[in-house]
Amino acid sequence: MKRILPLVAVLLLPPLAAQAEPTFCTARINARDVPLAYDPKEPGLRDHFSRREILFTSWGRDTCPSYVVLRSLTPDLTDQERGPFCLRHDKASDSIIGYDLGRRDAYGRCEAPAKTVCQRVNQTKNAAVAITGAAARGAIKGAQSLPDGSGAVILSGSQGYVAGALSSIGGAAAAVAASPAIMAGAAVSVVAVGGAVYACRE
Repeated sequence: MKRILPLVAVLLLPPLAAQAEPTFCTARINARDVPLAYDPKEPGLRDHFSRREILFTSWGRDTCPSYVVLRSLTPDLTDQERGPFCLRHDKASDSIIGYDLGRRDAYGRCEAPAKTVCQRVNQTKNAAVAITGAAARGAIKGAQSLPDGSGAVILSGSQGYVAGALSSIGGAAAAVAASPAIMAGAAVSVVAVGGAVYACRE
């Protein structure tokens, strides 16, 4: 499993001149304490926190709200585009070990036991455009467009099926089909969202 390197991120979206002082917090990622920061007065940010999580993060070692953690792991996505993802929590290390597809619980973690870990597999938007375009035309059998407003298209199946479907599109999508993240998994989900492609595998 590819390990996620510790991140130090200041998640301030508007210009610094208009910012309040950032709130610093600590996230437990891959059994390490990782410092993060965010603007607590950012409009709409608290809509992503449950009351239970606000209480949970006010004490203890893990003080970062889950959405701040998810943002740090998926910096290229908007909040809306993060809709399909949840945080994968490892009980043994009591830490976040990545993100997966699925519904979130009150702490932003995967509501059902996570079976895969997702990672970005391309650096350009060409593959995402090709996959979403092919899905819209009905050229990829079994591709699912999520109705949650994220714009995500998900293709799931065996490694052979997913690689074959992507190869049939050609171009940048075919290059994704040959990526190690897809070739190494028996069962794979490929997510095209926000100009990026993610592979989720066991």
